[in-house]
Amino acid sequence: MNEQHHIERSDFITIIGRDMADINRQFKAEGLSEANYSIVHRIGSHRFTVVEGASAAPLFGGERMIAATFQRRAS
Repeated sequence: MNEQHHIERSDFITIIGRDMADINRQFKAEGLSEANYSIVHRIGSHRFTVVEGASAAPLFGGERMIAATFQRRAS
């Protein structure tokens, strides 16, 4: 049985800031609207951790930040 799977190619950018004003400013500065990026899901407050091997460390001193992820679908 030979099944073909469609793999969607996408490019994602996540902008992290202290508030929505920071995120909106950066979105505009990078020209993401003109590059056909759109929001992927709702924007929210996150706590970030980076994991390297067996160790993990909080980013931004453990402070919660607002994150917004944008996607551009490749044709």
